[in-house]
Amino acid sequence: MPDVHIPHLDEDEPALAHAASASTVAPPSAPHRRHSVVKLLLEVALITTGVFLGLAGESWRESRHHHELAEQSLRRFRDEFKANRAEVLRVHQRHVDEEKGLLAYFKASGPALLAHMLDPSKPLPEAPDNVIDSAGFDYSAWDVALATESLAYIDPELVAKISAAYQMQRVIEKDHDMIAQVGYSFQNQVHWFRGVYGYFGDTVLHENLLLKRFDDLLPRLDKAIAGDE
Repeated sequence: MPDVHIPHLDEDEPALAHAASASTVAPPSAPHRRHSVVKLLLEVALITTGVFLGLAGESWRESRHHHELAEQSLRRFRDEFKANRAEVLRVHQRHVDEEKGLLAYFKASGPALLAHMLDPSKPLPEAPDNVIDSAGFDYSAWDVALATESLAYIDPELVAKISAAYQMQRVIEKDHDMIAQVGYSFQNQVHWFRGVYGYFGDTVLHENLLLKRFDDLLPRLDKAIAGDE
């Protein structure tokens, strides 16, 4: 009679135990994935922070450069306006006096001037001084500010006042150019005197306006350079 093999339950226990242990070892892979995600997020955060700090640093350097450009231009404007103001003062009082002198001359010599206009052979009364000298203005600070684009970093209201002062300088130069052209082409001395009198009247008015603009601008430039404006 053949032998019948009856399996023993205890023979399968090692295999079952091995399978059970294998099933319990698998879960640790989940914490490992969580660790990788945290590491990735940390790296992203560090990169983002580095980029932000780099951009912030670049922005600060650019802002500092703009501030330096503006301050340099403000200093140039201040020095240039001081020099231009001195030029106006150099000629202003003489223009005032010559305007008054010509007015008195016309009042005192009216008949003789009229007679000379009708008959140029008749002598003219001796005329007072009428030197048509003009202030010599500089514009280099404005030119440099335009070239460096520093006006964009200065208070717009202050820029408007600076521009207005330069515009008045050009008006005074235009006054002088016009009377200088007449000086090369006049044919009647009385007409010349009247033209010079008109020039003095205009330029004295414009010089007064320019001096007021300088007197308003210079303290404001000092404040802007000091950082108070």
